[in-house]
Amino acid sequence: MNEAHLDKLYQQVAEVVIDTIPEEWSKVYLYGEVVNGSQTAFFYYYPKVSDKPIYSHDITEQFAISELEYTNNWNKLVDLIQELQKEFKDSGEEPWTNFTLVFDKSGKFHIEYNYDDLSSVDLNERKTIWKYKNLGLLPKSNTGKKYLDKFLSSK
Repeated sequence: MNEAHLDKLYQQVAEVVIDTIPEEWSKVYLYGEVVNGSQTAFFYYYPKVSDKPIYSHDITEQFAISELEYTNNWNKLVDLIQELQKEFKDSGEEPWTNFTLVFDKSGKFHIEYNYDDLSSVDLNERKTIWKYKNLGLLPKSNTGKKYLDKFLSSK
């Protein structure tokens, strides 16, 4: 695997996320997924002055950021995530289905790849479990609570 290209992709992913965040921040948790021609990405970040994370898709509602600007950044992010998976495939590595990238203001980062078959798991269920595991966030909806209860009872 071309480590230099991989490092460059990680850096570009982080730059797009940082460019999307409209305020001072301390830490970011990014979820990226590529499954059967479908892809998604979202992140949560912690503002520098708060311990409550902000969901990326809420940025346009909470700040004076245009939908177009946000969508352009989101599309760049998804393209980079697809390129990241392509780098794995082109190197003969097993293609992952999703990953979590955590990085902070100082530049420290950690990435964890997941290879689970996600074809039978609803995206909302995956998102609920990811938020719980990575951020400690409990679901508010009854459906989300059912997803989490099912997950916890299987452990």
